[in-house]
Amino acid sequence: MTAKDIIEIGKRMYDKNYIVAHDGNISVLADNIVYITPTNISKGFMTEDQIVEMTLDGQVLNSAIPSSEYKMHLAVYNNNKNVHAVVHSHPLYATTFACMGKPLKSDILAEAMYQLGDIPIAKYEVPGSEEAAESVIPYCNDYNGILLEKHGLITWGFNLLDAYYKTEIAEFLAKITYNIGG
Repeated sequence: MTAKDIIEIGKRMYDKNYIVAHDGNISVLADNIVYITPTNISKGFMTEDQIVEMTLDGQVLNSAIPSSEYKMHLAVYNNNKNVHAVVHSHPLYATTFACMGKPLKSDILAEAMYQLGDIPIAKYEVPGSEEAAESVIPYCNDYNGILLEKHGLITWGFNLLDAYYKTEIAEFLAKITYNIGG
């Protein structure tokens, strides 16, 4: 995956209203380099030169400024060696469940059971903080994503499309759950 792929996923997320303004962030791990979206830039209008390159310990390798949530991405990569992409978004229904403090149970939808699994909820921590990054660590190996209380959704996968599709499935699961009164 390349910067071009991150830009394409950013546009998809923006067009689907999974993110608004300059919210959300996307990263890919390739050859021990993390490619992550920049801070304060709309993911619907990014350019390749804005993608940040950094090491797994957080050292920035180019002149771009990384997303304020980069620590959360690094926490996932450093705690699950099978992950090569992370997507953080604020889709309406999944974020509604995050704000209600309710996890998503996959057993109500066959596709979610097989392609996603349950989406637990991590307790609220200030976005971008070390504590927020640490809050995802207990879930990195047993789940494909989590709801961040009062914040949004984060999913991860073996590549960028896998992580993004898990975002789509989680949002669909949240919508179905909401519509059946869950």
